Amino acid sequence: MMKYFTILCMSFLLLGGVSVFAQDEENTEDEYYEDDYSEDDYYEDDYSGEEYYDEAADLSEDIVRKSEFMIPSTPAFALLGVTPEMVTRPGTVQDFKVDWRLKNYNLAPDLALEAQPLWFLYFDRKGLDAYRKATPFVKTLSTLSLSFGTAKMDGLNHFAYGVKMNLYRERDPVSDPVLLQEMAVELAQMEEPLKLNLEQLQTELDSTQNREDRILMREQIFDVKRQLNDVRRAQKLKLIETQQNYMQENWNSDMLDVAFGKVSTFNNALDSLNIESAGYGFWLNGAKGLGRNGLLTGIFKIRQVGENTDLMVGASYRFGGARFSFYGELVYESLRSLSENGFADDELFAGKYSEDLGNGWARFNEALVGVSRWNLTYGGDFRLSNGILLNFSLRTKLDETLKFRKLLPVANVTCLMR
Repeated sequence: MMKYFTILCMSFLLLGGVSVFAQDEENTEDEYYEDDYSEDDYYEDDYSGEEYYDEAADLSEDIVRKSEFMIPSTPAFALLGVTPEMVTRPGTVQDFKVDWRLKNYNLAPDLALEAQPLWFLYFDRKGLDAYRKATPFVKTLSTLSLSFGTAKMDGLNHFAYGVKMNLYRERDPVSDPVLLQEMAVELAQMEEPLKLNLEQLQTELDSTQNREDRILMREQIFDVKRQLNDVRRAQKLKLIETQQNYMQENWNSDMLDVAFGKVSTFNNALDSLNIESAGYGFWLNGAKGLGRNGLLTGIFKIRQVGENTDLMVGASYRFGGARFSFYGELVYESLRSLSENGFADDELFAGKYSEDLGNGWARFNEALVGVSRWNLTYGGDFRLSNGILLNFSLRTKLDETLKFRKLLPVANVTCLMR
């Protein structure tokens, strides 16, 4: 009797252990799936358009920082008159910039530097979100650029500094809502189907009690999240493509710049630089887009050399796109600071004067001759990379009767310090 009682007790204990073990195993399996397939950053309750807009703004920050419709010539070089184009294009950049002048097919020691202090001191550190929330006045103020450059012209050493500000931009790629909206649409097209599928699976999982169905749904959720992760790795390539299309469509947007600068000449003697103030200049230049591939640019410049005032007005037409363009320009100059004989023998720069570009800021002591002349220039610019621009032209100088006087090749290389 005792034997049967012992067997019966052992049977109950064994069945109870199996039941507990099975229950523990089920709980452990549930915990495993709950831990591995819990809601994370890939699953959100709300996939509104605003979410994609914010996500596009975050993901595209590095891309948008490198967005500029064109790389303009440095104001210091524009003031000195050593840029290939006399009718300079308006525009801004958010990087340190260096211009080199090509002379005799080599890099000459003539160079210019340009930077935007407010952008670097504030917005570059705060991020693009701070810039996008700034007032229009502060955004305009952030385009203020300072530049300094040296160049040897007409046998004389010159150095200049310039201050430039953008007064109007039809499009601002750094904060343009059109660009961000296009990027948000691109993100929505890539992510939204997967997110909606993920949301539907999660809803079904919450309402399903069957254990096998829950395990299957968790596997499906895991697979969708993996696909979403793969899609996000490819998003930046799509955003870059969207940004390039935007730049191509808006490269010739309307702009207006104003600038001011001062020029001095110096003599590189061993004991002294012999610096002399040459004068100052002020100019206003703007651009108007014509169709998809055209850009009309104009400039009005005044320069004061000693007591003499020179005027320049010109217009150019460009045809091309964001990567390269070709242009022709016509410029009229009224000059009051020319000398027929150059420097007198007793002047500081006597023996050094040798006219080349004919844009030197020399202050002659003898009587000056006022003349008018025309400049017909044709050339182009080509972006060798995202931050390097080659600008070149042939400048034809004509007298006031449009008689040919001189043909000058001019070329510069511009590099953004990225």
